[in-house]
Formats: sequence, structure tokens, C-alpha cells
Amino acid sequence: MFASTYYEIRYRLGQATVGLVALGSVRNQGPHLPAGSLAILASYYSSKIAGSLHPYVFYIDMAPYGVGSGLISLKPEVLTMLVLNLVEELSKLGLKKVVLLNADASNDPILKELLAKHPVKNVELLQLNIWENYPDVQALEGEPKAGSGGAYLTSQLLYIDRSLVKEDRIKYAGPSMGVEGDASKASVEAGETIVSQTVRTLIEKVEEFMRK
Repeated sequence: MFASTYYEIRYRLGQATVGLVALGSVRNQGPHLPAGSLAILASYYSSKIAGSLHPYVFYIDMAPYGVGSGLISLKPEVLTMLVLNLVEELSKLGLKKVVLLNADASNDPILKELLAKHPVKNVELLQLNIWENYPDVQALEGEPKAGSGGAYLTSQLLYIDRSLVKEDRIKYAGPSMGVEGDASKASVEAGETIVSQTVRTLIEKVEEFMRK
């Protein structure tokens, strides 16, 4: 969006029916993954959804920071106000349906509380937690899907952009480094399975929301 002109954005808005806001975080993901891994993931899936459902989905990548004990975190009330402000602005631009695509479990209760209040008149909100849409992968059986720096996250980043993963440091990725689960189980193949199926599932859910 930042590379588009004002007039290009306005044209796209005229075609769109659904707004899409990506929410991630900047926190410890172990010695092998970027601190902004969940922001990267949220942005990646959002771009896939918007690309598949173009021109009906208007995507803004404006909330990389989450709540909790991250490296850079927002206070719960700040995240609430940020999301509320974005939804209000999208509403003013004519979008009456907005999807909040969330990659971090710490953001989940804040978003649920916000949605329960139906804060913006005449706007429907849908919260989608990315990890809740992951398929079960046999090679990663028993691994936490939302675990910090774990095998599910590591596999996806290996597939999306292998250069983001410091593979020589995976052997140090244990609980003492803030990692949940066994990151050594991660693989490009597992990442491809997770990403391909999750993209399809998320697109289906956004399309269903768009059509109802």
C-alpha cells in the first residue's frame, strides 16, 4: 500500500468490500528466528488472502506489535485503540466488513474483548487466529501450534523465506532460550504443508465472511 498513490488506493477501495488488518508481534522466538516472525507471518498470509480475493479485499499491514512480554510491546488499551481506530477509518472509507488476522496468542483475549463490544456501528468484524487454522502435520505431532520459536513457526519460515532462519542455531533452540517445543523437527516440507493448507482455509473463511 505504501508504494501506491493516493488515487490508486482510492480506486482499490472503490472495488473492495472487506478490510483486512494483520496483527503480529515482536518478541523472543529463540536464537534461530527473527523477533518479528509473527508479524512476518501475519503479513504473508494477509497478502495471500488479498491476492486470491482481489479486488474485493483491501489489506493494510499496520499492527506489527502485540501485547504481552515482547521485545517491543503495546499496552492492551493501546492495541485496542489502534485496532478500533483502524476499523473506524476503514468504515469511513466504505468498508463495512473487517477481518482481524492475528498471529499472536497474546493478542487473542484483547481482540475477543473488543469484538464482544461491537465497537463500530454498522461494521461486522471477524477475528481469525492463524494458528487455529493450521493442519495437523504428522511429522510435528505433539508440537504446540502457537509455541514461541517452535517447529510449526520454524517450518513455515523455512518454506516462506529460508534466509530468515538461522539454521545453524536451531540446535540451541530450547526452553532456556524461550522456545516452546522441539524446533529441530521443523522442515521445509512441513512448512509447505502448513502454509498451503492454511492459506486455503483462511481464504475460504474470508470468502464466506465476504459473501454472507
